[in-house]
This record gives sequence, structure tokens and C-alpha cells, in this order.
Amino acid sequence: MKKRFLRLTALWLAVTLSAAVLTSCITMRYTITPRTFTHTSPIVPNPMKGFVSTFHENDPDKANPSYSMEYIGLKFSHIYHIQNGAASFDREEIDQFLNKVNSRGNTAILRVYILNPGKNAEGTHGLFLPTELYDTLKADGRIYSDPLDDDFVEYPDFNDERLIDAMIDFVGKFAEAYDGHPGIAAVQMGLYGSWGEWNMSNCSNTSCVMTNQNLNRLIEAFTQSFTRTKLMARNPSLGNANRYDIGFHDDNFLFNSSDFHTQSKAWKNLLEQVDPSYGTLQQFYDFIDGQNGNYMPLWDRWETQMFGGELSGFMYNPPFGPLWSGTEREALDYCIRQFHMSWLMGCGQGGIPKKDTPEYAQYEAVSASFGYDLAIAKVEAKERTGKILTAFTNYGVAPFYYDWVPEYQLIDSLGNVTYTCQDTDFRLSEVLPNAEVESVFFIPDETIPGDYILRVRFINPAETLSEKAKPLLLSNDNALENGVYELASITAK
Repeated sequence: MKKRFLRLTALWLAVTLSAAVLTSCITMRYTITPRTFTHTSPIVPNPMKGFVSTFHENDPDKANPSYSMEYIGLKFSHIYHIQNGAASFDREEIDQFLNKVNSRGNTAILRVYILNPGKNAEGTHGLFLPTELYDTLKADGRIYSDPLDDDFVEYPDFNDERLIDAMIDFVGKFAEAYDGHPGIAAVQMGLYGSWGEWNMSNCSNTSCVMTNQNLNRLIEAFTQSFTRTKLMARNPSLGNANRYDIGFHDDNFLFNSSDFHTQSKAWKNLLEQVDPSYGTLQQFYDFIDGQNGNYMPLWDRWETQMFGGELSGFMYNPPFGPLWSGTEREALDYCIRQFHMSWLMGCGQGGIPKKDTPEYAQYEAVSASFGYDLAIAKVEAKERTGKILTAFTNYGVAPFYYDWVPEYQLIDSLGNVTYTCQDTDFRLSEVLPNAEVESVFFIPDETIPGDYILRVRFINPAETLSEKAKPLLLSNDNALENGVYELASITAK
């Protein structure tokens, strides 16, 4: 009888507690008024898109506030040393450059190169190899030379196993130090070829040209070592690069790529004045596999991997003019859309236009047209459950390639942040052009009666490096400072 009494008592307590919880849930009610959002013009500067500064030694803030990325070219021998056969990696120069870039709130594009054929006064006649490796290759006749002006330039046999081993060893050490670094937007594979651009067109001795098999070994080293930071290769048709899940950079942009700009006969005529064979590489999408001669399209690679490059040097000289109007602007706009470009180094003849001019306004418009154009499409609420859905969309030509996390803030009537949370299930990189992806927020059970505002922002991982880290800006109204947006007003009662 006693056991039965205890069981009935336990059952009564369980029912009573369940009823209390249910009553609590029923009595807490929400009135939620979602904000309506209007799509505004794309914004610059915005992280990881637009024109790229290439003068990282200076302070580009004074000359060009409309950028968020800076290119850093690094000489191999400055950061990789060999002494008595032992190799070491030197972070000092990279960290100095990165600290400058990140302190301005920007992210860096890194490329390491061995050969600079236009600078015979630098390094060992334009060659930047560790001294011990250079001496060994030189003694074995693996360093070649070509005349340049009143002097000469040198270049190595890129198929020499000792050089390949050094490059592969460097890649591993490089990735160990910097893979996933929040201040780096992308690493370009570089190393091989003039300026790390995977071509040896400046060298007369063809034995220095890296075989596809050896270049593939270098690509393998990069893709196995860098698993978080985005990688970019110069040419998809070399080293079987197209078979890897990586992005590409066309450092002759508008010249190699303009074959697709069929709308402008005038543009084609200009190109033919420079080189009748213009555009035959068709760098990004349609190309011929350099090893097997197969047609290898890359039509959808941009959906997951970054595309960028450098404006062709031909664009700076006659017969070409400034890029901000006319035929050149038409071609530039077309190719940005066609190739889903996120960024581009170089900005036309004469450099960046002066502020308060029509040309500068057009420069900013072109810069904003690169990459993503993220916005809040709509906010919906389920008042019974306190669930708020925010749909993000993309009006741009490419996604944002990193999964920055949305952070929600619940603000009370006094302006205090009473609750924050992150939607770690949301994938920002999956918000492709013309797509909508939802993020979910639940009003916490412990919310006390009162009036609240729900806000959202995306966390820039580079905030750990600098308080100036640029926030991700959405093309919407209802914007506060530092990329914070008001989503809804809430009354809990």
C-alpha cells in the first residue's frame, strides 16, 4: 500500500510540474513585427570584393578608401632559407606586411615568387633563391641567363628535383603557419614562372619550363596543405589544375578573357591592333587541357571557388583608354559578369580617378559590381513559438566564399543586449546569386516580459586581429553602424 501511495504521489508531482511548464509556455506570448527590407545599391568597400590595392608598402587609405583587399607579393628567398642543408621558414616579412594590411581593416592576397625577370638589379639578377640552393644549382649548370638592357637576368631549371623539393617543403611550412589565417583572403600558388605566373615567356631556354607532371606535384602540395584558406592558380590548363577544387586568377584580364565579349566589335578591333591572336586562351571557362588536349569546361567552378586577376597591362596604353566609359567599360562590365569575378588588381589608364569626379563615381560603381551583393530578402515570424526566419539573398555575380557566422542580438528597451547567439548551421557561402537561404532565431525561454529589438550582424574573423576589420555590409535599409541590421520589434508578455 505504501509503494502504491508513493507511485501516485510521484505521478501527481510529474503531472503538476508538466502543467506548470505548459502553463508557463502558454502564458508567455509574443507580438513580433518584422521589418520590411528594400534592396539598395551595392556597397564599397566591402570585404573580399572590388578593386585591389597593389601598393601595400604605402598607406593606401589616403589615396583610395574604396578597397578592402591588398595584394602582397613575396620573394621566395626572403622567407625560405637553407643553411647547411637545413631549411627554415621565416615569418618576419610576411607578418610585417600582414600587420599593415590587417591594421587597415583589410585582407590580403598572397603570392610568393622566385623569378622577377624585369628586375635584374634585384636578388641574383632577378632570381630569388636561397643562397645555398642557388650556388648548388649554379655549380651544376642549372641556372640559365638571358640579356636584359646592359646586364642579364637569370632563371633556374624548374624541373630540378632539388628546387622542386624546396618548393614543396616551403608550401608545407607556409600552410602550417598561415592556413586559415583570418587576415588572408586567398593564397595564389605562384612560385613557378615569371612573377609566379606559371609562364616562362621571358626566358629563351625552354628546358627551364616546368613539365605538367612536376607542376602537378606543386599543385598537390598546395591542395593537401591548405584546407581552409582559398587557393588560386594562374592557369587551369597547366599541371591539371582544372581537376582540383581551386579558384583561378587571370593576370591578363580583358585580354585573355575578352573573346567572350562578342557584343563589341570595336573592342575586338582594338585588341587586334595589339595582337591578332588575342583571347585564344579563353582563360577561365573554355580551354584545352595542356597535357591531354581535351576540352575542359569550368562553367560552375565559381560557385565554390574564388575568381580574380589583374587587369591586362595592354589596357594602360594606346589604343586603349580609361575604363570608366565607352567600349572599354562595356567590355569590363561584361567580363566581370561572365567570369563571376570577385576582385581585380589594376584600375585603368591613369590609375584611380580623382575624387569628386564623374570618373571616380564610375570607378566606385565598377568596384561595387564585383562579387557578391548580399541582402536581407525578408523576415518572417512565428509568434506562437517565438521563431524568426531571416532569408538572405544575393544580387551579385558570385558568392561570399567564407562561412562567416550570423550573430543575433536581443536588445531591451534601455538599449542593453540581453541575449546573443550564433546560427552556426547557416552557410553564407551557399547564398549564390538569385538564391535565398534562411537563418533561424528563437526567442529564448528565459526572456522576461518587455519590449525588444532583434538585430543581426555577420562576425568577421579578422576582428581578432584589428578593431578596424571591415564589417560585412548588406545592401539594405534598416542598417545601423558596423554592419548591424534591425530585423524585428518584439513584445513579450
